[in-house]
Amino acid sequence: MKTHIPLIVRNISLDDDATVEQLALSLSDFGWHETGGQVIATFYTMSADPVAAAAAAAFSIKRALPQARVERVDEQFVSLADIAARAGLTHEAVRLWATGKRRAAGEPFPAPRAEVGQGRTATKIWAWPEVLTWLKAHYFLDLEPDTAYLTAEQVARLNVALQSRRQPHWRPATAGVSRTLAVMHAVLEEDASPTPAARRFTDTAGKR
Repeated sequence: MKTHIPLIVRNISLDDDATVEQLALSLSDFGWHETGGQVIATFYTMSADPVAAAAAAAFSIKRALPQARVERVDEQFVSLADIAARAGLTHEAVRLWATGKRRAAGEPFPAPRAEVGQGRTATKIWAWPEVLTWLKAHYFLDLEPDTAYLTAEQVARLNVALQSRRQPHWRPATAGVSRTLAVMHAVLEEDASPTPAARRFTDTAGKR
């Protein structure tokens, strides 16, 4: 099963011909698209340590595009309307799950990650990977077959690893992050050229 890891990349434009050419030549193992004004590079891995693999991949982006900044993992926030549309369900069905008025027994619907706006116009948002896991476990809705995403703990570890490169005096507190940074160091020191174009380069604009 492949783990899909969407990374937010700053300081590049998919409308720039030189950048797009470099993506095709050196970074074709990523899926690239833009959504909400953000460039997303999705890394695909079958590694037993996806955090280390993604950290190394993130720095291959920096090596090929020195101006780029891989900021953090895109947790793919969605509203109730987004969930309903992606799952092919009614908004009311999803609302009842989210408010606990349907299927009260067993594990509840994932908690929202945040609330946007205030008062009656406030909108709650959820992390799509958490919703996917819940739908599969409770309703056998496998909306993305053979696809896995990082857990919340793995997302936190990877974000720390990415931030650490901008804070050279930071010291990792865990062995797991230490291994991740060791992999990144090896990638940065490697004399070989960036990963050649091979398997895929797709401009999947508008898709996640």
